[in-house]
Amino acid sequence: MSLELQDSNFQNGVTKWYHEQCAAYMNTVDRLQQQIAAGQLEIVNLQTYNPRSEIESPVWYEIKSYSEKRGYKVVNECTFYSSHYIGRYSHEGYAIILNPRFGNIFNYLVSYATNIYIPYGESEISFNSQNNSYWLIALLWKAMLNRALTTGQIPKEYITVTKSQKNYHGRLAIAKHIRTNLCDATRFYCSYKKLSMDNTINRVIRSIYIILKSKGLSSLVAEFEAYDKYLCSMGVGAEVVDVHEIDDIRYTRLSAPYKPVMELSRTILKNHKAESSTDNSVNSDVSYFIDIADLWEMYLLKLLQNNLPSEYHVYSPNTGFGDSLLEGGMREIRPDIIIEKNGRVLMIIDAKYKDYTQFGKSAAYGVNREDLYQMTTYLHHYGNEGQNIVGLFTSPVTCLDNDIHVYSHNKNHRIGLVNLDIVNADDNIDLLHRNEQIYIDNITKILNSLSYPEKSNL
Repeated sequence: MSLELQDSNFQNGVTKWYHEQCAAYMNTVDRLQQQIAAGQLEIVNLQTYNPRSEIESPVWYEIKSYSEKRGYKVVNECTFYSSHYIGRYSHEGYAIILNPRFGNIFNYLVSYATNIYIPYGESEISFNSQNNSYWLIALLWKAMLNRALTTGQIPKEYITVTKSQKNYHGRLAIAKHIRTNLCDATRFYCSYKKLSMDNTINRVIRSIYIILKSKGLSSLVAEFEAYDKYLCSMGVGAEVVDVHEIDDIRYTRLSAPYKPVMELSRTILKNHKAESSTDNSVNSDVSYFIDIADLWEMYLLKLLQNNLPSEYHVYSPNTGFGDSLLEGGMREIRPDIIIEKNGRVLMIIDAKYKDYTQFGKSAAYGVNREDLYQMTTYLHHYGNEGQNIVGLFTSPVTCLDNDIHVYSHNKNHRIGLVNLDIVNADDNIDLLHRNEQIYIDNITKILNSLSYPEKSNL
């Protein structure tokens, strides 16, 4: 039995009654939240930076009424709500399924954000079956690996090699040298450091590639066949790694782009081991959730990179290491999207997967206080003295307030809300494209006003 919701349904929710097993679904949600708190349930992040402390519960409930059954007080009516995650979780025969709220536009969103072609009109993504769950996560794994290979370097680590050889290299391992080469003055038993590709990240990539092929997804990952053979030729093993090895990876600036790949790999590996387990107590159903707010940010970034004039440099600090707010490298800050021109930051965009329809004077009418203060910090950090900079929030709903507001104590800092409505496109791809163009035109107009302040109407 399953309870299905759409992501970000935190207003109306889905109501279940006593005869619809609402208590069983409440128990399933309680178990889900316990496993998230204990770090036992996979929450997939598609960005390099996303600390577990910021993870919200994908689903929660509110008891609306009680009734008396056979002398006991029981829950009669309960409403379930969802956050910005999609995926599935099951416990003792009951499943919680969170599907994307966009229908076929979700396929377009995934395709555009990840540079992987998915024909528009393909069946809507649903988490009712394990096949669909594996298909989506394999698709995202492929996209994140492609991004890591183009933005990072193939991970290498120094390993210690100790062996007998003809040439002296490193330092002499005296005890082993005497024992092995006592009668052979032509050889040296040396110990030295060697740069190797045989490390956890590369072993995980080979291991997951093989697992996905075994699940009938060979065509989806076929482009990595040559890369797998290359890693093999460089001495990278293909044995299945343990999940704790992925958790123990320490990322550098060069290997940071591989973190989302490793997050997805952990999910695939844990579910694969659960399916392969002979222990009946292990839940073999695919259970994981994907933060769709990451996908929204990736989509906006790609849209701006592809459509803004070439004079603007558009990038995201979330694909690597962010700037430090304090001296000594303390407290990194990471805006979602930064737009520069000639080395000067003109605009910071915060991709908010929320229903911000207007900027408002308080959280009840628009952008909440926490998001406002966060953007203020970004502007203070990236803004140059005496130069204009603007911070914008972008949500996927209709915008009722396109005004740009000026800070009362710094006339060069501005803040506002400029949305790109995809929620109300109603699976109309032509309407979505028109909304995309309106959004690009609005952003370009604001950027031009910052580049040429004498012509500004802000």
